Amino acid sequence: MKTPRMLILLASDKLCRLIAAEAGRFTEIASHSAADFPDVDVEFTSPPPRGQSPAGTASFTIDPRQSEAEQERGRFAAHVIAALESQWAKGGHDRIVIAAGPKMLGVLRDRLPKALAAQVMADMDKDLVKIPVHEMSPHFAEVFAP
Repeated sequence: MKTPRMLILLASDKLCRLIAAEAGRFTEIASHSAADFPDVDVEFTSPPPRGQSPAGTASFTIDPRQSEAEQERGRFAAHVIAALESQWAKGGHDRIVIAAGPKMLGVLRDRLPKALAAQVMADMDKDLVKIPVHEMSPHFAEVFAP
């Protein structure tokens, strides 16, 4: 029986790592920081405008639906997905496993292309991005159990 080769994506709001896993061995392939992408951490020259509406009425000068952190998370998620797609396209992996904090995992699930989502074997709502490669095995024991 062939040993499956997994491509693991670890992601947080500011970091992502791609790890290859085969037969209990983990090897880091790539890592990216939000700081690597100029469009992720956008600094505004002035604070967002305040609403000038009287008390009890609606003001639409700012979009309250997404905080600045949520917008940055979405922009970084786009780069994370692009890195995952690029690595997957190179071949050599059988399935994908994603581990990310709950908020980032939700964004990744929503934005992952269907073709790539079909290759996801498991996802975990754990932020493991800072775990050293040599300590990965216990965190994925359930995922890789026969």
